[in-house]
Amino acid sequence: MKTINSNKSGEALEIAKQVLYSIKVLMIGLFIPFSFVFGITYKQNTVKQENGMNITRTEQMNTAKTTVHLGTLVDQKS
Repeated sequence: MKTINSNKSGEALEIAKQVLYSIKVLMIGLFIPFSFVFGITYKQNTVKQENGMNITRTEQMNTAKTTVHLGTLVDQKS
């Protein structure tokens, strides 16, 4: 017959170590994605204006539309 000795303080210490290890893994698992997202979004929406200069388009440029009708390009020698 086997005799099993119950050591309550040893079991509690082992459970505490497992819980602390799980918390460490959870913290690392949350820190890496958080730091990635934070690094991408940090100071993304700041726009620097130098010397108060603004560039705007005041008038619309006229563009010529060129069309080619391939049906009318016929040899007209005859």
